[in-house]
Amino acid sequence: MTQFYEVRDSDQNLVWIAAHETASEHRIFVYLPNTGTWQHSTAVEDDFYDRDRNATYIAISGEQAARQLPKLQKVNAKTATWLLEDLTSSSTATSAELGLPIITTARPTTEAQVIEILVINDGHKWTVVYNGPSNGAARTFASELRNGKKNRINRIGKFETRVVQNTVVEARRIVENARP
Repeated sequence: MTQFYEVRDSDQNLVWIAAHETASEHRIFVYLPNTGTWQHSTAVEDDFYDRDRNATYIAISGEQAARQLPKLQKVNAKTATWLLEDLTSSSTATSAELGLPIITTARPTTEAQVIEILVINDGHKWTVVYNGPSNGAARTFASELRNGKKNRINRIGKFETRVVQNTVVEARRIVENARP
């Protein structure tokens, strides 16, 4: 079971959407809009369990969390490089693993956003790149990306793709081993 939270700073600005695993390890993941992934955050976890919290944690439903994700601001890569590196090197969880409902929209990501997500990805992690309005739209997007038909995106590499939860496409870069 997972409990979702809006995490707000001392000025009540929305900083993160957090997912607290309430079973097993009790880890806390935050949604990182730069990559479109859920990353384990020891900093948020430490604050959450501290008596004197620095942030405010407001419990929300999974549906509310899913609707808040597009509203999150990206972490500034120039001023918070350390934070991005810390989060992207931590373990990840998928929305499905956290029990987050998928909110479908007609075209949730632009090709520029997909490129940004895939450039950051190291090639070993599956990353959500598309949430289509139907299973057919998701399968078409996945097929076109996998087969090199998304010209602008495929300029940065080749990708494996898969459709999960009927309408969500995950991708990861195919990392080719250098030959000696």
